[in-house]
Amino acid sequence: MIRVVIADDHPIVLAGMQQLLERCAGIEVKGTATSSTELMKLLDEGLCDVLITDYSMPGGIHGDGIKMLLSIYSRHPDLPIVMFTMLDNARLLTIIRSIGVLGLQNKSDPNELLIPAVRAASVGNPYFSPKVLEALLHAPQTAQWLSRREMEVVRLCAAGMTITEVARLCHRSSKTISAQKSTAMRKLGLKNDFELYQYATQHGLRNSEL
Repeated sequence: MIRVVIADDHPIVLAGMQQLLERCAGIEVKGTATSSTELMKLLDEGLCDVLITDYSMPGGIHGDGIKMLLSIYSRHPDLPIVMFTMLDNARLLTIIRSIGVLGLQNKSDPNELLIPAVRAASVGNPYFSPKVLEALLHAPQTAQWLSRREMEVVRLCAAGMTITEVARLCHRSSKTISAQKSTAMRKLGLKNDFELYQYATQHGLRNSEL
């Protein structure tokens, strides 16, 4: 039995996904959430094998988008995630993949594709719905080079935090944060903090508040 938690800020969407999955043998919906606050509480209970979540989840204390994903992975690093979203931005989808999300399902594709997406994620395999796959074919490859921690450092530094502040927030040394920032900038071909800020803005890494 695959235990699933579903998160979306629209109750109607949640209800539809829950109804679909509960009709499927071998999948059990353990809970639903409409904010990152509710979601993290469910995940911390340890009853989730696969998470299905939207990218935009406003209103929670853990933010949404990239910030929410990084918060989830900081506490549950091995959790398989399937993202159910309207996103079609190739660059942002590539960034989401690089963070570790296994499944990407566009909401305009048939909802029934969530079932093979969940099953694939539960055994560690990627799954992309047709519209996502089409978008990823045009995605730049550079964003895939960043590790999850490098992506986190890029986001925080682009938001105006100093190396010391990032180190304190992430519970790492300033030397480690500085090295991760330098590595990320080299991989992305960025020369200074202004270019880092531009990159983060263009790729949606500054959409969530800290």
